[in-house]
Amino acid sequence: MRNCWVALIVLGPVLALGGCDWGRPTLLPVRGKVTFRGVAVRGGTIVFTPDAAHGNAGPLACGEIQPDGSYVLQTGDRPGSVPGWHRVTLVAVEIPVPQPPGQRFGVPRSLLPAKYRDPELSGLTCQVAPGQENTHDFALP
Repeated sequence: MRNCWVALIVLGPVLALGGCDWGRPTLLPVRGKVTFRGVAVRGGTIVFTPDAAHGNAGPLACGEIQPDGSYVLQTGDRPGSVPGWHRVTLVAVEIPVPQPPGQRFGVPRSLLPAKYRDPELSGLTCQVAPGQENTHDFALP
């Protein structure tokens, strides 16, 4: 869940969370897998933002991408996502190993193109629907 907070900090200016109190909305289980150029993304965070353009509202959901590329969404401390259409963003960075004192420190390097961090540019959308298994895989070119 720590990576989810990191993603919110990175994506925060873009997402415009708004500070609304959504109460305890109905959540549906969502899982899937993320690949980039045919290889599993081995870590990072995926964020589902309800798409107002498709009439959806509510809190966003996020999940940590596991070493095999799989993820399971959570909204706050609860598993799942609100139903409806979502814009999807992804953050995956390589954190450099700590350097000895006096050495230059490394800067985290993005493992995915920058467009995937922005819900306006990612081009990734999906629908979370009741009454079906919500498995959403994302194969990034």
